[in-house]
Amino acid sequence: MFSRRTAMANGVRRIFPLSLIAWPFGIVYGATAVDKGLSDATGIFASFAILAGAAQLALVELIDDGAPWFVAVITALTINLRFALYSASLAPAYRDFSSRWRFGLAYVMADQTAVISLLEFETQRDPEYRRWFALGAAAWFVLPWWIGTTLGVLVGGDIPESWQIGFTVPLMFMALLVPTLTTRPKLAAAVVGAAVAVGTRAAPGGINIMLGALAGIAVGAYLSERLEAAR
Repeated sequence: MFSRRTAMANGVRRIFPLSLIAWPFGIVYGATAVDKGLSDATGIFASFAILAGAAQLALVELIDDGAPWFVAVITALTINLRFALYSASLAPAYRDFSSRWRFGLAYVMADQTAVISLLEFETQRDPEYRRWFALGAAAWFVLPWWIGTTLGVLVGGDIPESWQIGFTVPLMFMALLVPTLTTRPKLAAAVVGAAVAVGTRAAPGGINIMLGALAGIAVGAYLSERLEAAR
């Protein structure tokens, strides 16, 4: 038997290493938003309203380039289509949650919390445990992101360029990927997805990300079925 506090603490413990990178990632976004001409309020509000770092960075770059608003919006939506994949994967676990929990956890969902939750839910079946675990992980991740964004907006211009904190963005996603590569199908899916995303990087609007994701899913599903059939 577990308590809500235990479930939340487990969520915090699992997300903690990834949350350390949320700070500099938030600072990178905040500093970039101000540098590209967004007001302090707009830069901070975007982190609360959109809550998706990669899409926010793309929006800022497109606005700075003078792209039409609909192009910027479509690009952000395209990049965020990966959350539809997370939602489809989490739907069976969230089925027993109330609407308040489903909408609340959907709002604070990030790549990191979705992946951590999926890994935890493989062994934890209790709905009560699952939702408190997800809440603990989500809260411990989004708070550093919001605070980091605010710091980036307020002091980003004073950060020396020699610090090169921009490297934290790809580092965050690499740290997220490695713990999930526990089987050959998953490893193959990651390699193929990355290869397709890089190979189609010239595609407009970040479509290469979705192409890579779909290719990885297809390869992973195919190899998993073959592996099951061989047993």
